[in-house]
Amino acid sequence: MKQFKTNLALLMLVSLLITACSDIKLTNEKKAQPEFQGYVETTQVNVTTRMPGRIVDILVDEGDHLKQGDTVALLDTREILANKKALLAKLHNVAVNKRRLEHLYKAGAVPQQKLDEVTTGYEMLQAKIQALNTRIADMVIKAPMDGVVTLKVLEKNQMMPPGMPVVIETDPNGTWARFSIPETYLDQLHLGDQVNLKTNAGNLTLKGKIIQIIPMANFATHTPTSARDERDVRTFDVKILILDHQKDLKPGMSVFLKLKKPQNSNQEQNAKS
Repeated sequence: MKQFKTNLALLMLVSLLITACSDIKLTNEKKAQPEFQGYVETTQVNVTTRMPGRIVDILVDEGDHLKQGDTVALLDTREILANKKALLAKLHNVAVNKRRLEHLYKAGAVPQQKLDEVTTGYEMLQAKIQALNTRIADMVIKAPMDGVVTLKVLEKNQMMPPGMPVVIETDPNGTWARFSIPETYLDQLHLGDQVNLKTNAGNLTLKGKIIQIIPMANFATHTPTSARDERDVRTFDVKILILDHQKDLKPGMSVFLKLKKPQNSNQEQNAKS
């Protein structure tokens, strides 16, 4: 019985040692490939117009896919159209008077100055009508690019101030992730490199392409201590274009990039301190 207990104790000890070694191995493997967290960003555009007015209709809703030039909303144009109608009537009268004066001028019955005044008035009315046509066109709010409506800002019958977006449109193909990477890892990242990214969304993984490494460093991630012979480690913003699954991503989502442990382990330890 005593021998059995001794053997059992040895087996338990061996099992604990194997488990401990496995944990150490897993820990070392994790440390050998640190993971950095970044965030998804997208190209967003405010769909708006320079003209204020009351919204008479909104033709899109959140989640709708738009093509460049699609009509998004309509503003009230009744007052502008009434002004245009009045100017067109006035222009017609001036045009009749202008033609009469042109005949009289050719006959020598009126001076050049009189004809010039009427001609100038006629051209000014044409310019005012053209300006109204531009305003009327601006009252039809159109999509500036291909994209998806991600936010509906205003509703029908609301007043729209100049520059206020009626909706916000997102370019699904203009999606990227931004990371802050310590300088000790920058030798592993090069413009044009393709990388794999993980997400918190189940098994969703992404392919990305490094398109920018911001040349200006951020503040130090670790304050050096001369007594321990440590170094100041700074971080750089790295921008990675998402190449697939853009429609499955939302601004602000977390993405993760794995890199190899730097050769200088002391610097790496300092960066994490």
